Amino acid sequence: MAAGIAMLACAEAARPPAATPAADGSGGEPGGGGAPPPPAPQDSAKSWTISAAHFGDDADVLSQTSNRSAPYLWDRIAAGKVRVSIGGHKLPFTSTTTNPVFASDISGAEWTVTPDLRVGAVALALTAPDQSGESDSVESVTITEPGSGYTADPTVTFSDPPPGGVTATGAATLMITRLTVSMTALGFAYTSAPTVTFSAPASGTTATGTAVLQSGVQGVSTFSSGSGYTSLPTATVSAPPPGGVRATLSVGWRNRVTGVTVTTGGSGYTSAPTVTFSGGGGAAAAATATISSGSVTGVTVTSGGGRYATAPSVTFSGGGGTGAAATAAIESGRMGVIVTNFGSGYTSTPTITFSAAPSGGTTATATARMQSGVESVRITNMGSGYTAGSPPTVTFSASPNPAGTAAGTAVLQARVQSVTITDPGRGYPSAPTVTFSAPASGTTATGAAVMAEGGFDQYQNLYWARRTLDGKQLRVQVVED
Repeated sequence: MAAGIAMLACAEAARPPAATPAADGSGGEPGGGGAPPPPAPQDSAKSWTISAAHFGDDADVLSQTSNRSAPYLWDRIAAGKVRVSIGGHKLPFTSTTTNPVFASDISGAEWTVTPDLRVGAVALALTAPDQSGESDSVESVTITEPGSGYTADPTVTFSDPPPGGVTATGAATLMITRLTVSMTALGFAYTSAPTVTFSAPASGTTATGTAVLQSGVQGVSTFSSGSGYTSLPTATVSAPPPGGVRATLSVGWRNRVTGVTVTTGGSGYTSAPTVTFSGGGGAAAAATATISSGSVTGVTVTSGGGRYATAPSVTFSGGGGTGAAATAAIESGRMGVIVTNFGSGYTSTPTITFSAAPSGGTTATATARMQSGVESVRITNMGSGYTAGSPPTVTFSASPNPAGTAAGTAVLQARVQSVTITDPGRGYPSAPTVTFSAPASGTTATGAAVMAEGGFDQYQNLYWARRTLDGKQLRVQVVED
């Protein structure tokens, strides 16, 4: 890092020039003789505001042995004594030939004020001295465990130094290790795998991937119950290509109550009794009774129910009478099919086969209805230039059914590659603890702080100077000998 202060060259109007000696050696003003007049007293002062903007970078420091800054120039300083202060602190500098060091209460590190005799001027420069033995700030972080599963930049924190110190800060740099797609809508009605497209990064290469089609049996599009079945047949779906999973079906009765015949009207009914169906293995049917001259004369079915394997029994209750009885009739051999396992891997519509009906009946038939949606996306190239906090968007080509287009969200996972020190801190007697925030899922990164090496540490000086000298006044006063 550039540990020097890039100084702003400021100049005021030059003092009145001294008389130039005459060509004949007598000196003096033109047209006069004798010695020239003495120079004006040098008792004025000049001030500069030190700014963080005057600090440079480390581009030309690594190959140099000094972090000396550019000078402050003032043409009134030519010789004699000067007084120097920074931020109101007087520095022990009273001669243009000395090289004093001022106390660390100004910058947090020792700096020298160096005179630089130039033609008609003296330049003052702030220069960081050797800091041998000092290593109380953080230079870098060694990643001991990069972690996994990060989808956004983790925060990096350092433990605090003792009172009076400054806590170090840093920022993590991630390396993308995995790109996945989380399906938010599988879509349907695809006859072939849709095209997958990822948005491009600001710079780098665009990710690519292919859709893996999920092709299974969603249901049946046509179904015939056949006839003559007194027990449920079995239904078998043909096998998918190698690597797929066979779909399975469950066959059940779907018979409904079609009518009720009153076998005994009973007597004493003053109002229509309640009709109740029970047994038969199905969902309850519903019906209402009619009466005449105190007897039940008819029953009207209002709901046939369903899934009856046998005819349910019929009972009457209420109405003030007794003795009414009836029998129910159901559809014969009506069946339904339920998909119990969609299966996968089918490249064409499978066939459905039922066990044969008894002699004299007809065998049931059905046609499969396919479910063709995107099961997942296989990444063929993760691309480059994506950042964990800004994953690409992913789109799928349209399904033949406009409502069946698949959708998904790209998820980038990363691990910690390095840590950039944004402030090395100071005052640490030993290496501070480094802590990374945890990812939503995965493993948390770990790291160890590396302390700045003792000696001429330009890295520390730059940050100390920026923090402590910014905005302070550098004042130089020229005084008479």
